Amino acid sequence: MVLTTVVDVFYTVLFPGSGRGPLRRPLSRLVHGAFGLTRGLPRRWRRRILAYAGPTHVAATLLAWFAMLLIGWAAIYRPALGDGIVAAQGSTVRSWGTAFYFSGYTLTTLGLGDVVAASPAYRALTVIEAAMGFMTFTLVISYFLTVYSTLTGRNAFALSLHQRSGGTGRGVDIVRALWQEGPAGAAIQLAEMATEMRRLVQTHTSYPVLRSFHDECEYDALPRILQTCWETAALLRTTVLVPAERPELAGSSPREIAASAGELCTRVVRAPIERGPLPSQRERWLADHARAREELLAAGVPVRDDAGEEYVDARAGWEPSVAMLAHHLLYEWDTPAPS
Repeated sequence: MVLTTVVDVFYTVLFPGSGRGPLRRPLSRLVHGAFGLTRGLPRRWRRRILAYAGPTHVAATLLAWFAMLLIGWAAIYRPALGDGIVAAQGSTVRSWGTAFYFSGYTLTTLGLGDVVAASPAYRALTVIEAAMGFMTFTLVISYFLTVYSTLTGRNAFALSLHQRSGGTGRGVDIVRALWQEGPAGAAIQLAEMATEMRRLVQTHTSYPVLRSFHDECEYDALPRILQTCWETAALLRTTVLVPAERPELAGSSPREIAASAGELCTRVVRAPIERGPLPSQRERWLADHARAREELLAAGVPVRDDAGEEYVDARAGWEPSVAMLAHHLLYEWDTPAPS
């Protein structure tokens, strides 16, 4: 049990991107399955309950590590009670309670001293346990501080997208805002979006626990972030007729945004995603594109006349991915996840 915990702490804290860990993966599936039972609840209640998924995942991990270390070391000490480990005064009670007590205060480095190691071997073991407890708690605190700091960064990016789109979360509104910003401002914003998307890929690969965190604000949802960025990139690449004086709109940033979104979906879902629109979706997407085109024209953004089919092809690549990601992460989504 002690070795299992050490290995799990190693993979979770020091090598988080490996995806391994004898405790991490079963705990993740357990928490995910428990919160998956909320699928039949009303939307408002489900959103409130899912807000506790991330903190519950963190708490379950910490409790599992502490319990495994406590029980494992108690099992090591139990046979030595009254011999290698004795009470400082009076007779030694040879029970599991005494073993847990000695293991607990050694692990937490309290060192009360009413039960002590009497033999050199068990004195060495208590030093090892105390050092293990100190290092484990230090690593865990550093790890989860990083997780919450990263989560704050993700939410800040989501808020920036929400504000840039005027509170709608639509890519067409971000494209209009980019056009109004002018070349310099648009170039900076697109570069920031590309950078934040690359950061999302790396952080959600390195810290899988981030996927468990939901927020009651809809725009904070990871699938919503990806949808907004993907739609923005798709409109810039297929619909906007980029003039010579606005080269930033046709630069590498939109391609990088779309590529990062696709990479994140692939790494999180880890399952084949069927692409391509159904006939009903095709008509809906063409209608969506026509409305977006009209809105862009009204804002003075030059657009192509023959971009409908290209937009549908691009959307066929990202909408099923976002829907599958939302289903995988327990989010409610307007578009049904592909089977």
